[in-house]
Amino acid sequence: MKATWDIINREKGKTLISSLTKEISHEGNVISDQIKIANLFNKFTLSNLAGPGQGTNNNVKLNVTNSIEFLDRHYVKPFPAIKWQFTSTHEIIKTIRTLKTTNSAGYDEISNRLLKLSAPYIASPLTYICNAALKCGVFPDRLKYALVKPVHKKGSKQDLSNYRPISLLPVFSKVLEKIIYVRLYTHLLNNKILSLHQFGFREHHSTDQAIFSLVDTILEAMNQNYLVGGIFCDLHKAFDSVNHEILLKKLQFYGIVGKFHMLIRSYLDNRYQKVGWNKHYSTWDKIQCGVPQGSILGPLLFLIYVNDLPLINKDSNDHNMILYADDTSVVITAPNYMDLNNQANLLFHNINVWFQNNQLLLNLDKTLYTDFSTNHTVKRTGSIQYNNTSLTNASLIKFLGLMIDSNLTWNHQVDSVLRRLSSSCYALHYVKYTLTIDILKLIYFANIQSIMAYGIIFWGASTSASKVFILQKKCLRIIYNIKPRDSCRKLFRDNQIMTFYSLYLYSLILFVANNKYLFDPNNAFHQYNTRANKNLHLPSIHLMKYAKGPYVNGIKVFNHLPQTIKDLEHNPVKFKNTLKNFFHQHPFYSIKEYFEHGNSTRGSFE
Repeated sequence: MKATWDIINREKGKTLISSLTKEISHEGNVISDQIKIANLFNKFTLSNLAGPGQGTNNNVKLNVTNSIEFLDRHYVKPFPAIKWQFTSTHEIIKTIRTLKTTNSAGYDEISNRLLKLSAPYIASPLTYICNAALKCGVFPDRLKYALVKPVHKKGSKQDLSNYRPISLLPVFSKVLEKIIYVRLYTHLLNNKILSLHQFGFREHHSTDQAIFSLVDTILEAMNQNYLVGGIFCDLHKAFDSVNHEILLKKLQFYGIVGKFHMLIRSYLDNRYQKVGWNKHYSTWDKIQCGVPQGSILGPLLFLIYVNDLPLINKDSNDHNMILYADDTSVVITAPNYMDLNNQANLLFHNINVWFQNNQLLLNLDKTLYTDFSTNHTVKRTGSIQYNNTSLTNASLIKFLGLMIDSNLTWNHQVDSVLRRLSSSCYALHYVKYTLTIDILKLIYFANIQSIMAYGIIFWGASTSASKVFILQKKCLRIIYNIKPRDSCRKLFRDNQIMTFYSLYLYSLILFVANNKYLFDPNNAFHQYNTRANKNLHLPSIHLMKYAKGPYVNGIKVFNHLPQTIKDLEHNPVKFKNTLKNFFHQHPFYSIKEYFEHGNSTRGSFE
């Protein structure tokens, strides 16, 4: 099976070369000494970990004061102290089981796979060690050493800046981190500390929810005849620039005190890393700032660090900030151009001040501003500035993997999907004579349906999306070796493969069902006992683009679902399986066909 995927990836142009170059260019010289290259890359990555002002103690003190004063101004009462419990052997074994079964290992050469095999024999002493760390507030020093493996991204292999550092931590560190994570995250949830604007690295949160927040804010404002602008921030090495003193002060503010606070401080202090380059290693060098790469706790600590960012202008309802980890985007709405420009400039100024006070650096040359409008609206040329630097006014941005144009036509996103599908389709054609139908189907779901499914609820109803459906049918004809003019409808049904439009409808209904808090039922607006009383309420629609958006279309599609399926909502697993079976049995060739099918059978899809 591995050989099959190697062939697929090779045909798609994704062949990975594990070995690193033997020579690199540095300051005009060609260096071939592998240990020297390893040391240079270590110095290079550590220099990138120094955030703005990290070397100036006066700046650190000033920014700590400013960042904590900001928190004091925006919260009325202090947060309660964290309450935590010691771990148990049962929790340790459960934690080990949740780790991915991989063969990669840190400097201690112990892999996750080996840890899982030995779990029954070491769970008791590991429980003792974890409880000792919790009791004393000390994270073991030997678990704070990271082995860095460079991975080439793109560009010249002789340029160190074209390599991404991948950190491998000791496997026992992951176990203790997970124990700490559970207690810290529980405290944050119980006290409702994490911002509702943050969608990254959180349970029951997804990229779909973040994209929905952005897209629906834009479409709803357009529907109300408001002008809409978007600022898309690009932070320089955000995770690596986290100032430890500011983070620790914020943790204290949120109730992380006592031994638990000491434990987090110990976790951050005195961390070291070394680089492996073609089996040659650098010296161990100290990490001065940032949250540990490749860690379990690191992402959560970063969320806490930026948690108060959405509090900027929190009393204003003219903007919506969307955070996905270090991706920061803001949608601004206003009744006229002058107000939009003023509000956007004021908000961007305040965002920059917040970043400076928290020692994060904004890449002004990569931060973009977009004026969103309908196709019929005259383009505006807003100027968003900070420190005499104007933001680039872009007509196309990439947001969490989706290509979003200023008119929300989704044409660029469809083109992007088509390019990726064409590559997969070619690879499928190349291997079809050597593989069984079952293996080809497995490749289809992994390499074709997964590409179509991502973000489909946003672009699946666009006019150009029909091109994706045509290519999907071409892929099926390759797998089942049928003629170009033969119908695929029976193939979809018999092989339990959803058509593109069935996949869109299925994904949209699931999104609505899983995010009911975003939608209002009809009985919230009237108490009349009508047949549609429990359906979702459809808002006033003044714009066709809004009507085709995920909010309105989601309501229409969900309301049209057979009542027998809607009645299963209380059982999410059964609801999802029944819904999937429904769309396997009904290979819809258009969204219109879905609505017509129900009407033609008087509300029944049987």
